[in-house]
Amino acid sequence: MKRLVLLGAGHAHMVALRQFARDPLPETELVVVSPSRWQYYSGMIPGWLAGHYRLDQCRVLVEPTVIAAGGRLVLDRAVELRATEQEVVLASGERVPYDLLSVDVGSASDSAVLNEPDSMILGVKPVERFAEDWPATERSLRARARPRIVVLGGGAGGAEIAMALARRSADCDQAGVVLVAGSNGVVPGFRPRFRRLVRRALMRCGVEIVEEYGEPVVDGVRLAGGRRLRADAVLVSTGGRALPFLEASGLAVDEAGFVRVDASHRSTSHHNVFVAGDACSRVDQRLDRSGVHAVRAGPILARNLAAAISGKPLARFYPRRFSLYLLAAGDCTAIGSYGPLTFSGAWVWKWKDRIDRGFVDSFPGA
Repeated sequence: MKRLVLLGAGHAHMVALRQFARDPLPETELVVVSPSRWQYYSGMIPGWLAGHYRLDQCRVLVEPTVIAAGGRLVLDRAVELRATEQEVVLASGERVPYDLLSVDVGSASDSAVLNEPDSMILGVKPVERFAEDWPATERSLRARARPRIVVLGGGAGGAEIAMALARRSADCDQAGVVLVAGSNGVVPGFRPRFRRLVRRALMRCGVEIVEEYGEPVVDGVRLAGGRRLRADAVLVSTGGRALPFLEASGLAVDEAGFVRVDASHRSTSHHNVFVAGDACSRVDQRLDRSGVHAVRAGPILARNLAAAISGKPLARFYPRRFSLYLLAAGDCTAIGSYGPLTFSGAWVWKWKDRIDRGFVDSFPGA
């Protein structure tokens, strides 16, 4: 009997586990390693910050899905991956050997001063850490007179978070949210109309936009031009970095430490290792690190893991030419993009809400 270890309970792994529950793996011991008993759906976190959802509506218990797939859950954090020895070392000291490994551990926010004791600098990745830390930070902010929150990162995630916090601050009669978007501006890479609508929504929410690069410091953010922004809390939503144990694993990685994979999401250096979600870097094409691609890769990952166990040919994951992006604007409206189309309004929020709730509710631990 072969042992398949799923390291991490990210979006792709949860979708793969749901598939294994429907179509069980023959003659396979399935072990899932996760540091959290919850899987948080990142698409609903801005809605939680804005007060539209309770936290329990944005997450799924991992174990019921694992059990339904015929597996066993190990609640622990990986600190080392030894690809040559085919084993994962956990924080408890336990070693978990594998015949076949799949990695879906996400990424971490790229800053050296995050989540330190008594620090008000929080990374939004990993999501489970942020979800645990934010309530205490919010309580501390409520105790201050008109606190100022700075969000670092002008991508879709940073814009959503800034608008969500501005909406919540308005409800609580609190002040200032600043979005430090970088010199490329807000949501770079999207079409001009989408970018205009997002910028307009930010301004409508009262978010101050700063188009300079910045880095978090003890009392706020230092901008590239030398100016400092005072902040009572800083949320870092800039590009993620690979988890350190991946870079030291012996797997082939790119310059940022993400594991190099082919079109089947198999490691280019170790063919008994598959990687999905933010932790991987495709060598055949650029693939944005987003929940959209992670969720859609899940069924192909499940198929390929089953194929690798049985010695069958692997399938390739081809991202769709156009992806649907729905960005929450904080006030129960949303802005959407699909290829050349851009749209916005309350109906887009209702659409997004239905999609998000449907995904979470599709798992037995919801």
